[in-house]
Amino acid sequence: MAMTAFESPEVSVSGRKCPEARKISRVSSLVQKVKKLPSQARDYRVIRTASLILAWFCMGLYVTIVGPTMIDLKDRIGVDYEEISRVLVSHTVGYFLATVTCGIFLDFQPKFAYGVLGSAFFLAGVGTAGTPFTTSLGGLGFLQHLAGWGHGFTDAAGTVVCARLWGDKASAPIHAMHAGYPIAAFIVPLIVIPFLSPDRPAAVNGTTAPPLTVEEAWRLSKIQWPYVGVSVAQFTICILFVFYQYKELVSYDKSKTNTAPKSFSAFLSPGRFLKGKSKKALFLLFLLFLYYVVLKLGQNAFIQYMVSYMVETNMFSKPGASVVYSGYWISYASMRCVSIVAAAFVPIHIMLLSEIIILFISGIVVAVWGATEKTVFWVFTCILGLCTSPIFPGGTAWANRYLDASSIVFAICIVGASVGGTASSYITGYLFEYVGPRSMLYFFMGCGCALLPTFVVMQITVSSLTAKRSDMELETRHSKGLEIIDDHEECKTILVRE
Repeated sequence: MAMTAFESPEVSVSGRKCPEARKISRVSSLVQKVKKLPSQARDYRVIRTASLILAWFCMGLYVTIVGPTMIDLKDRIGVDYEEISRVLVSHTVGYFLATVTCGIFLDFQPKFAYGVLGSAFFLAGVGTAGTPFTTSLGGLGFLQHLAGWGHGFTDAAGTVVCARLWGDKASAPIHAMHAGYPIAAFIVPLIVIPFLSPDRPAAVNGTTAPPLTVEEAWRLSKIQWPYVGVSVAQFTICILFVFYQYKELVSYDKSKTNTAPKSFSAFLSPGRFLKGKSKKALFLLFLLFLYYVVLKLGQNAFIQYMVSYMVETNMFSKPGASVVYSGYWISYASMRCVSIVAAAFVPIHIMLLSEIIILFISGIVVAVWGATEKTVFWVFTCILGLCTSPIFPGGTAWANRYLDASSIVFAICIVGASVGGTASSYITGYLFEYVGPRSMLYFFMGCGCALLPTFVVMQITVSSLTAKRSDMELETRHSKGLEIIDDHEECKTILVRE
């Protein structure tokens, strides 16, 4: 059949596009997406997600600054490591209380999420600014307790805000939000090094010189300046989220965001998180809590005692152990950035299952072979940094995907993490001291072995529910007289009424 003058030579008479036309169509579609990037960048959701990333970066600054400055802090107060470590637990207590309080409050008043974030950074700013100036253990404990409340508020309210902004597409933004924390963990040591007191010289007989006196510590150490700088960042973020809260109250749409329970009995009912299925919802919430407890039990044990293990077993010197430790965090931060892109294309359950399987295998390798082989330990430490990095934000993204997630669900995740992290410090310390350094690696391996079946049961449970829901929807469609017709020429699926 001859073509008319008005027909494109790239289209055949059957209406199908030639390969050249398809290529042009794809290029045109790509060009259109590129043209939309400036407008998407101005999307308020993108702007506020960027603010959350900055918030997690600032949170990483004040949470991790205590580690590299601990020697100067204890010398300024005139205490030993055991005393200052015991007092710093007050941060964890504040974190735990804040997550519980924030979860309950935002479940009833979701419109104040930005205000909670603003108050979080105000409390963190006060606690951070006062920490280097305190002269007593009680004062240090109170200030770190305030910072712990800010830490807990940020974790709980920030996750709620991100999930509310993006809905079912929140997986990649949640991973992006958490990427700010490890970046701050790199920068903090670089900030504080110029302000630390000088290393104590060895004594004449070769032994280590005694600690600085309180007067010497205050004269030689200038750590108050990085603390003040970090606190200024917290107050700046506080102002930003107070502004967002003002904008939220002005444009608040109660019909879209207010899912608060109507009564106390409704608040206590777990069925509201899973379409009325109370028993299965309660089971899933317990598994989610257990998931975070086991995750932080193993992760904190390995991170906190990694350097001690390498030095105590003479595997590495202190400088060498620090290099391996830095390698872990480099891998950790790098994977946080990679997971942002991966989460946009890979289903969250496949991502998590792959990461947990790698964690499971790596934990066994480190405990069995890496315990005595330097190269194996180093290589698999970096692999552990890669695979553990996305597991924490991946859990909240999973909860947002499969549950009717509210602030209570996210609070359960964070409370589980705080319980696991606190218990890990005591359990691993006891094992390390009284059983031996290698017991830490076996404990870490055991946590990895427990995490895998926990997640598998979680996924099987929600998969069965999803399959039943799909079957019910299909039966409903047939009962209404709808049929599915596949149009193979146009590669479309349309619904028509009989």
